Amino acid sequence: MIKSFKGAHIWILGASSGIGLALARELSDAGAILALSSRRRPELNDINEALGGQHLVVPCDVSDAASIEEACNKITKHFPRIDSAIYMAGYYNPTKFKDIEIEEVRKTIDVNLIGAFVFSTHILKVLRKQDKGQIALCASVAGYRGLPNGQPYSATKAAIINMAESLRIENKNPAIDIKVINPGFVRTPMTDKNPFKMPMIIEPENAAKAIASGLQSRAFEIHFPKKFTYFLKLLRILPSWIYFRLMKDQ
Repeated sequence: MIKSFKGAHIWILGASSGIGLALARELSDAGAILALSSRRRPELNDINEALGGQHLVVPCDVSDAASIEEACNKITKHFPRIDSAIYMAGYYNPTKFKDIEIEEVRKTIDVNLIGAFVFSTHILKVLRKQDKGQIALCASVAGYRGLPNGQPYSATKAAIINMAESLRIENKNPAIDIKVINPGFVRTPMTDKNPFKMPMIIEPENAAKAIASGLQSRAFEIHFPKKFTYFLKLLRILPSWIYFRLMKDQ
């Protein structure tokens, strides 16, 4: 966990919009020194300027393994250390299973899952060399169980949860902190695509505060809003036949 954000060096990959952008604002206001990454440099430059211009802008395409490695190398050269590395990149296109296009599946897996694997392998080497630090991977409560009209997004988020659990179990250094972030519905350009009313939806600023608090806690999982996520956790432990009957009309 991070005791204080003041002076902490933090890499946010996926900082140009949605929760990632709100988190960048939250952590910057708390005194963190950020490396801001996403695909588009102009957007990152504007964000950095709005935050006071003191942060490092590092464009990175998460669908390109070489781009992630290059970004990691640049950040480690500029920062004295990396206290936390947070993977917030994501791609979402809600689709019924019968309408899924394979190219969309590939894109979703590349951004949501393969990018997270590449990011984690590189940053883990840095943290092991430092002998301390934090990795936080953004999954979703959509990864708790299979949801209607949610593939392949839900599948990749389930994989991220599984991956983070494996990282946590394999990590033998108590000074290296592994976390998974599981948001409920947050009002972002991604969730704006949903054609249904989203229960207990929150604003990205509230999500950012919940994440910031979780990064400073000992908990492995950062999940919010709690009333919604605990309900979904209950669905997670239901026997499959009960769950399928509850969801069949969705």
